[in-house]
Amino acid sequence: MSTQEPVAGGPPAGVRSYALPDGRTAVTFEAALCRHAAECVRGLPAVFDTSKRPWIQPDRAPADAVVEVVGRCPTRALKIVREGDAGADSGG
Repeated sequence: MSTQEPVAGGPPAGVRSYALPDGRTAVTFEAALCRHAAECVRGLPAVFDTSKRPWIQPDRAPADAVVEVVGRCPTRALKIVREGDAGADSGG
């Protein structure tokens, strides 16, 4: 089951965090940056489903697939955060 709990201290204001099953990695989403290119929805519709709440459910696909699709985000509204990265991220 997906959670919206922070990883490694929590996301900044306006950013939601969705933990991957490993408990050390999370997808973060910053709505203010999103321009609805839908790369995420097309890439992994089981994970990124705007008709569900929460709309990001990273446990519905392998972690490497989630990381790859997050990397396609053209605005970097979606990012991957790993515990211990001290602010570093991966994302599109």
